[in-house]
Amino acid sequence: MPDSEPGSEFLRFSDLLTGYRISAVLMTAHRSGLFACMAERPASSAELCARLGWDSAYGQRLLDCLCALGLLAKKGNRYDFSRCAQPYLHSSSPCRQQQTLDFEQQLIDSWSQLETTLQGGKRIFAADGLPPEELHRARQRYLGAMDEAAGVRAGELWQCCPNLAASGVMLDIGAGSGAYLREFLQRSPGWSAHFCDLPDIVAAEDLHPQLHPLRARISWCGCNLLDDGPSDFDRIAEQSCDIVLLSNVLHCQSAEESLRALRKAAAKTSANGVLLVHDFFADADWRGALYDLHMMLNTYNGTAPRQSEIVAAACRFGLPHHSTRHLPSGSTLLAFARAEEALRAFDPQISRNGR
Repeated sequence: MPDSEPGSEFLRFSDLLTGYRISAVLMTAHRSGLFACMAERPASSAELCARLGWDSAYGQRLLDCLCALGLLAKKGNRYDFSRCAQPYLHSSSPCRQQQTLDFEQQLIDSWSQLETTLQGGKRIFAADGLPPEELHRARQRYLGAMDEAAGVRAGELWQCCPNLAASGVMLDIGAGSGAYLREFLQRSPGWSAHFCDLPDIVAAEDLHPQLHPLRARISWCGCNLLDDGPSDFDRIAEQSCDIVLLSNVLHCQSAEESLRALRKAAAKTSANGVLLVHDFFADADWRGALYDLHMMLNTYNGTAPRQSEIVAAACRFGLPHHSTRHLPSGSTLLAFARAEEALRAFDPQISRNGR
C-alpha cells in the first residue's frame, strides 16, 4: 500500500490487519441480495430488513456501515447507492460488477489455502477434472467477471491512444470476452481486428456475444501461443499489425511462457506499429505483488510478470523503445515500438523509455 504519512504507521498497519472486515461487509451485502433490492428504488431500513429476513436493529447497523464505507447514502430515512458506488453496484449500470462479486466469492476459498500452498510449493485449490458442461459454465463465470472489469479498464487503456490513424489492423491476443477489442472497434470505425484466443474460446459464440454486431470487421484466430506447432496464428503475416494487444495475458503463464507469447506478439507488430502490454506487474506496486500471489493460488503456473524483465525482453525481440502509463484503476500499460517516432506518434504525452 502507499507509504504512510508520518505518525500514521499504526493506522496503516491496522488497515492491513483488518482489511478482511471491509470485504466481509461488501460480500455479505451482495450475497444477501441487498443491492438487487435497492436497484428497484431507495428504501428504509425497516423495508430492506423485512425483505432480506434480517433483524431490524442488526440490519440497520450493517446499512449504516455501508454508508460509512461510501457504498450507500442515506437521505432522510431511506438508503440508496452512493454516487461513486452506483456505477458498479446497480444492476442496470453498464459498468456493473455483479459477476465480479460472484467470482470473487470463489476466490476467498483459494486464499484460505495460502499457507498450505506455500508449504506444498504448488497450487492446492483447484477444480481439475470438471465435465465439459461444468467447464463451460466455469468459463462463462470467469469471462463474465473479466468482462465487467475490462469494461472499466478498456476505456482507460484506449484513452491513452489519442493519435490513432484513421484505419489500420489491430491484433488482440488472448481476447477472452472481447471487451478490449469491442471498445477499440467502437472508438475506431475505420479499423479491423484479429480476435485471437484458444480454439474453444473462439468457437463458443456465447462467450463473447457483444462482438456479434462487429463481426464484419473481425477475423477469428483460434490457437495456443504456447504451442510452437502450425496454427491459425501463422495466417497473420509477420509485422502486419499496427496495434498488438496483450491485455492481462502474461500473468496467466510462467515467466518462460510469457516471454514466448511476447516474442510471437512482437513478430506481428508492424514497423510503425506498437505492441501494448497491459497487466499487473509484480515490481510495479503492492497491487502487482498481491496479484502475483493471486496467480500462485489460482493458476497452474501463472506469475505476475516483472516490468523490468518485459522491457528487456521486448528490446531483444526488436522493440527497443517503450513508454509507461499507470492507469487510474491500478493496472499498468507498457507500449513498445521498433522506432521512437512510432511511439511518439502513438501518444506524445506518455513518458518515453520509462521516464
